[in-house]
Amino acid sequence: MIRLKKRQQGFSAIVAVILIVLLALIGGYMSTLTSVSSLNTTVSAGTTQAWFAARSGIEWAVRQIIVAAPGACIASPTTINLSGGSSDGYSVTLTCAMLPSPATMFNESGIGNYNVFQLTSRATRGAAGDLAYVSRQINISITDAP
Repeated sequence: MIRLKKRQQGFSAIVAVILIVLLALIGGYMSTLTSVSSLNTTVSAGTTQAWFAARSGIEWAVRQIIVAAPGACIASPTTINLSGGSSDGYSVTLTCAMLPSPATMFNESGIGNYNVFQLTSRATRGAAGDLAYVSRQINISITDAP
């Protein structure tokens, strides 16, 4: 019986090493999942903020076309850097084009002459290729018809 005890010495050390390695692998996997989940949440919130920044740019451009300078496109491209609140760090680039391609007014009986404008607003934060880079674009058509 003494010989059996000598042969079994060290068996628990091997089991302990295997358990430590398995627990370390599981911990590393959980750490990776947590960091990926955190990055996903950050990017998701950033894309929502970028959408609202792009929408703000559209609303500003519509006001410029309809109220501030009726019948004329805004200077294209126009870049607006937003600051303050959740929109901090976003750059909004606006472009405007009159439709149809050669800028002519539409004419309908009973309405008269009117213009149609194609607006594009692109909001970005960060540089392309960065982990936290976000970008959203909104395209709309508006008219100054009465």
